[in-house]
Order: sequence, then C-alpha cells, then structure tokens
Amino acid sequence: MTLIGRADLHIHTTASDGRYTVQEILQHLQTRHPHLDVIAITDHDVLDASLWAYEHQSRYNFEVVPGVEVSSRGGHILALWVTTPIPMNMPLAETVQAIHEAGGLALLAHPFHLEFDVVRANALRYLTQPQVLVESGLDGIEVHNSGILTPACNWVARVVAQRLGMAAIGCSDAHTLNAIGTGVTRWAGRSAASLRTAIMTNTTTAEGTAWNISDYIEYLQTELFSQEKPSLASMSSSANAPSAPQSGVLPF
Repeated sequence: MTLIGRADLHIHTTASDGRYTVQEILQHLQTRHPHLDVIAITDHDVLDASLWAYEHQSRYNFEVVPGVEVSSRGGHILALWVTTPIPMNMPLAETVQAIHEAGGLALLAHPFHLEFDVVRANALRYLTQPQVLVESGLDGIEVHNSGILTPACNWVARVVAQRLGMAAIGCSDAHTLNAIGTGVTRWAGRSAASLRTAIMTNTTTAEGTAWNISDYIEYLQTELFSQEKPSLASMSSSANAPSAPQSGVLPF
C-alpha cells in the first residue's frame, strides 16, 4: 500500500494558546506547505477558529477537518469532524461518546506527555491497563507529537497503539507557524473522507520530527505574555472593581 496523503491534525491558533490567528496559519499553509493535503485546527475547548477555517476551505489548496482538543478527565482528546461543542471535564468514555454522537472521531492526544497533571493522573492506568482505551471507544492514538521534548513519550504511545491495534496518528501540535507540518499522519489517499476511512480501518501511519528550538522559544514567549496580561489589566482597572478569576492557559 502506497501512502501518499499527509495530514497535520493538531494545530493551535490565538483562539486558545497559539501564537497566530487562523487566517495567518491558513495563509502560511497555502504558501509554505503544499505537501499537506488535510489539516485540522484543534484549539483547546473552542471551535471558533476551526469552524472559520472549515467554512473558508475553498480558498485554499488543502482540505480542513473541523475539530477541537477537548479537556477530559481522561486526558486531552482530539475531536475531529465535529462542528458543535463537546463538554469539558467528563470521563474518557463519556467524552468519546459525546464526540461520536456529534458525528466525529475521537483520538487520544499525547497520552504519555507526563509534564501535565491530567496526563500523569492517567498514564499509569493506560500503560498497565491499556484495554480501557479500547473499551472507551477511542478511534486512535496520537503516537507522534512533535512538541514533546522527551522522545520516550511518543515511543510508549506508539507501542501501546500497536499492541491494541488502534490507529496511529502523527501531529505537530503546532503553536507557531514553523512547527506546522513537523508531525504528520500518512494514508493511502489525499482527501479528508479517505483519511477518515483510513483512521477507522487502522491503515494510517505516523511520522515526524521535533519542533526546532526556535519554536519552543516562540511558544514560551506567548505563554509568558498571556500570563502577564491579567496583571497589566488589573493595574489599569479601578481598585474597587471586582476581578474575575483567571483560568490557567492549557499548553499542548
């Protein structure tokens, strides 16, 4: 089987914690990444940018899969082919069910990226009882995430996916322009429809490299700026005005 298609299904914009707008990302893809056939904008728990890209995909030379990265109690779930919001903070199986009911596919993102609390809380269970991933109804596992610094995290995810016979997904998890396309999913087709079929029939492969050091630096600059904004706002606001609690930025 010849794998001709390339897709990057995990890209962030300024709608969540990315550095660039959806319009900037799509234009960059159009001019710098002619090898990508399908992409997905998957911001954290918001669909706005992804739906804009989906609705305007006719302007570009690639197809757009609408999607979102859902924060669940079982980890981060890439919900692809969805156009309606998926509730946050549900158990893994309930999140997968909600994605399926919305007409989408559910892929477990960076399941062993231990820098994050929600991943650490579930990683040992997924490693020692991997069958729970199958039982949850997941459609695949992200086995290559270019943003992960520790290579072993991707390796473990790949081994688990292989042992379970689950579809392997490769993604950049890009938060900057230059990181886009560093991780890709390959399949024997070029369309979004054929990609969906390939995921459902476990005929995809994942490949890629790590981000460049400049991508990590640029991303960290974005994180620092986002953390500074609340304090700057509070300095200029009235001392008597109540301030809303600030939620932390979810990286990756």
